[in-house]
Amino acid sequence: MLKKTLLAAALLAGFAAAGAARAETSITLYGIVDAGYGYQNYKYDRGGADATAKSSGLRDGTLNGSRFGLKGSEDLGDGLRAIFQLEQGFDIGTGQSSSDRQFHRQAFAGLSSDAWGSLTMGRQYSAGVDTFLVDNGFNMGDADKVFGSMGMNEGNRVDNSFKYTTPSLSGFQAIVMYGTGDSGRLTADGYAASATVGRANGVSFDDRGSRVSLGLLYAGGSISAGASYDRQSVYGDDIGGGDASAATNWQINGSYDFEVVKLSLAYGQDRHGKIGWGGSVEDFADFEGLGLGNFFGTDFKSNNYHVGLSAPVAGGTLYAGWGYSTSNADDLAPGGAAGDLSGSISTYHLNYMYPLSKRTSVYAYGTYGRNLAYVRDLKGTEAGVGLSHSF
Repeated sequence: MLKKTLLAAALLAGFAAAGAARAETSITLYGIVDAGYGYQNYKYDRGGADATAKSSGLRDGTLNGSRFGLKGSEDLGDGLRAIFQLEQGFDIGTGQSSSDRQFHRQAFAGLSSDAWGSLTMGRQYSAGVDTFLVDNGFNMGDADKVFGSMGMNEGNRVDNSFKYTTPSLSGFQAIVMYGTGDSGRLTADGYAASATVGRANGVSFDDRGSRVSLGLLYAGGSISAGASYDRQSVYGDDIGGGDASAATNWQINGSYDFEVVKLSLAYGQDRHGKIGWGGSVEDFADFEGLGLGNFFGTDFKSNNYHVGLSAPVAGGTLYAGWGYSTSNADDLAPGGAAGDLSGSISTYHLNYMYPLSKRTSVYAYGTYGRNLAYVRDLKGTEAGVGLSHSF
């Protein structure tokens, strides 16, 4: 009887030890699947041109980009953890990957501490993304159609980067990021590897230089606020029709929840281009041959604004937003001033989201935009419905 008791105790101790070991390490498979129906109509009617681009059908990733990922942590003791995250996007309509990279959305590893914050290394979101906290639209109504460094475009994910995030101190949190550029990776012939970083001087360009990204967050009760500064340098000359001046962006945003309605405000500036911009002509429609959207140069400047209101309605959330950006693009067209060929961007957006559960929501949206991509009289209309499920 004593032997059986000792054996049972030994087995229980073994199971307890195994359970403790499993508790020390965790790996999570997660993702979002987002699909629906959408209609888009973009029109340019100026200077003898009469171009229209229309489309309708299945839309993927309208509310949230469809993705899957792995993230995990290992408890190293004394509040210290080893962490990692690998995330890939995909098109639910075709099943294809969103990029030829294996994990193009995020890929990083590092250490995290309750007392000291986290230090991570790899391909990560910039501080401009992490600190833009205000309620926002999507597609043409997204703030990245007027702001640089705010959306989820290529330039807002920083390769070869080191990122430190402080713990929350009385509601405040800071972010410091440095991306080493391509100089840290060499090809077989000894030259620095090339990486496209998005739109800085109005074109997609390679040979990225270093990236500095700084951010500050605050969350306290009904108030939340964020601010960031991003600087993207490039190698070489003659980028986008001018010299290779570093593109910079700063923004400040905040929201206050009045319970009945939530007000969101944001303001920012871009200099020498728009980092990771999601509002170029090619992001809306292919008007090949019309020569649109060439108003960028090394002296480009823009001032960007966002106002949003959201309120609980019938168990869901109704959002209305306005985005606006004015620039000096009328003086920067190649070969001379653009004059009245350029204009200030305005977007007007309305959406409604209704949760079917904690993981699944349905939504409807409509957007109208004028002078898209700073091109005067380039107008757009979008509308659609969709379903977003997270797992």
